Amino acid sequence: MPHIIDAQVDVELSADGDPRAFIWNRFEHTVIGQPQAVFKRTRWWENEGIPTRIDTELWRLDASRGGEEQHRYDLRRGMDGSWVLALDWG
Repeated sequence: MPHIIDAQVDVELSADGDPRAFIWNRFEHTVIGQPQAVFKRTRWWENEGIPTRIDTELWRLDASRGGEEQHRYDLRRGMDGSWVLALDWG
């Protein structure tokens, strides 16, 4: 069962635009393996019926803080380029 985080994070990107690491609670979490981009359709019709953004960009990835056990996370990129740590899958 995923744990909802919804916290702003700083994300370091690789040369091809994939997340490489993120800072959460002052600790760097390093991405392990290849992250996967997932696009989730928003319910634009519920926001005054004006589609400013149809899809939400999510990245599902495995990451580890230091030498600790890795966890699976979902990162969400906002329209303004900011990042949110959305979920911790454990």
